[in-house]
This record gives sequence, structure tokens and C-alpha cells, in this order.
Amino acid sequence: MTYTGVFFDLYGTLLVYGDMETAWADWLEVFYAGLCRRGLTLSKTAFAETCNNFFARPEPDDNGDNLTVYERRILAHCQAIGLHLDEDALRSVADETAKSWQGHITPDPQAIPVLTELAKTKTLALISDFDHPPHLYRLLADFKLGPFFKTVVVSGEVGITKPDPGIFSFALERTGVEPENVIYVGDTMKDVHGALAAGLTPVLIKRDSDNNVQMDYTNGGVHDTHIKADHNHPAQVISSLTSLIDIAR
Repeated sequence: MTYTGVFFDLYGTLLVYGDMETAWADWLEVFYAGLCRRGLTLSKTAFAETCNNFFARPEPDDNGDNLTVYERRILAHCQAIGLHLDEDALRSVADETAKSWQGHITPDPQAIPVLTELAKTKTLALISDFDHPPHLYRLLADFKLGPFFKTVVVSGEVGITKPDPGIFSFALERTGVEPENVIYVGDTMKDVHGALAAGLTPVLIKRDSDNNVQMDYTNGGVHDTHIKADHNHPAQVISSLTSLIDIAR
């Protein structure tokens, strides 16, 4: 098989997780401080309880308000605790909290060397499930990853999340690459199953550091919602990004 395209997930794939328990503690601290400046009167302990499983809740409806999914989550949360935020305050809180959480997630040191090598002969694209696209685009610029990709598809913009194969169709249409000629690299079973359903060849990156990744805020302990790999799938499993260079030849 000749592969002409390599498409990537972002978080957990090109970006690696650090101490996510601390990341969520920082997120809560900034979230609480931001709302206190805007009239919140709950104690920090009480507020923390209201934030349990913040991202596991159903996605708020899009009422044509031009907000990101993450901003709508914050808006719904504030409304539930009796706090009103105007649009400017809402955007500020969203950006501040996303930035605080991001401080514990950094590019894989192999990311730029591998992307540089692959880009010589392959069409590259990024497909990411993320609720706050402005933050993601700032990261791509800050980490100098953006120029490698012919297109970037973000669930918060297209309204589809993995493993729905529909999210992959945007990247395929924009790049003009046929699915059977594309490798998709991700770190969860959603990535594997979505890629398979869309006709792409999945590659699963499984680092030792991926164990016990805390993917949502939970007060009082780690709540691991990261979808771990199983061995009942046809995806090739790699432990480092450099392995892609030989796979994609």
C-alpha cells in the first residue's frame, strides 16, 4: 500500500499530557478566581463540587449565539449557579481557563522532526475533538505546528466528534486524498474506530506515560475518562512518533 496522506489527532498524539491532576487543579483555581471577580459568592469548596465532570455533561444547544462549545458550557454552568456573564467576560474566562489547563500539555519533542520529514512526500492534516477552537489555533501557531497541515478540522467548528466517520470526510474532501491512501494517527479507541469507519488506516500511539490520564475535572481524585487501547483491533500500535516514518513510506 502506498500512503499519500498522514492525518493526525492532536491531544495525546502530537501533544503529550503531563501532570493532569495538577492541570485540573489549576483550571479550577483560574475558573473560580475569574468568576469571583465577576460576582461569584460560593466558597471554593462548594464551587468545586459544582464542577465535577464538567466536560462529561451533555453539550449545550447551539442557539446561534456565536459561542464555542466550551463557552456555552461555561455559560450553562454559570446560569445553573445563578451567575450572569456578559459575552466579553465569558470569552475571557474561557481563554484564561483553557490556558491554565494547557500549561501541563506540551508538544512531543519528536513532533516537529517527524512532521518535517513526512511533509516532504505526504499530505498532512489534523483532525481534533476540541470544544474551544480559538485556543487550538493559538496553540498551533505558538508551537509552530500549523504550517505543516493542509487543513485543520476541529469538532467544535464542524459539529461532529470522533468516532463518527463524518469528521474525517472534511479532511479528505479538503485535501483530495483518497481514504485508502491515508494513515490516521491517534491515541484512543475513538481514533481507531472512527478511522476504520471512514476507510483510513489507523495507527495507535500508546506511550507508557498515557496511563491514568485525567481527562475531566473531578473533585477529590483522579477520574480517568481517557479511552485506553485494547488489543482487539487491526490498528498498528506504536510507542513513538518516529515509527511513523517507516510505516508511511
